Amino acid sequence: MSVVIEKESEKTEQKQKKKVNLICSRNTIDGVYPPLILAINAAREGADAKVFFTFGGIEILLKKNYENDYKNVKYHMPGFIGAIPGMTKLATWMIKKKIGEANIPDVKELIEMAQLEGVKFIACLMTMDMMGLTEKDLIEDVEVMDANQFMKLALASDLNMFT
Repeated sequence: MSVVIEKESEKTEQKQKKKVNLICSRNTIDGVYPPLILAINAAREGADAKVFFTFGGIEILLKKNYENDYKNVKYHMPGFIGAIPGMTKLATWMIKKKIGEANIPDVKELIEMAQLEGVKFIACLMTMDMMGLTEKDLIEDVEVMDANQFMKLALASDLNMFT
């Protein structure tokens, strides 16, 4: 009689990777940080992590914004205060200062970290068409999908989040 003992690492390898999809639809600090941070951490936990960028969020995938260190990513104050002239500029400066003081990576660093961790980026074809964008406008290693393709991906996934 022989006994087979599986190592924990072998069990993990035999399991299929969890699939996580996050949707980024805004080009704001509070719209970009959550999906990137969650995707990075999902990848670190062994998941197949993807971020689908649509509408304003697609700005994160544009080469011109990457090369400009994402200076176009702002923080908008909600409600009445956000309507006061100059508040967006002030709020953006304040939140970026707090991000730096807390040693949190900036948007460009998060994009690079995500790609190094194996997070896949997906651009929304409809948004690209609407904005007159081509694949040449995007940073490297971005896949383009239409809504139907993404929905098939989402339906076959373990977790989908709109952040």
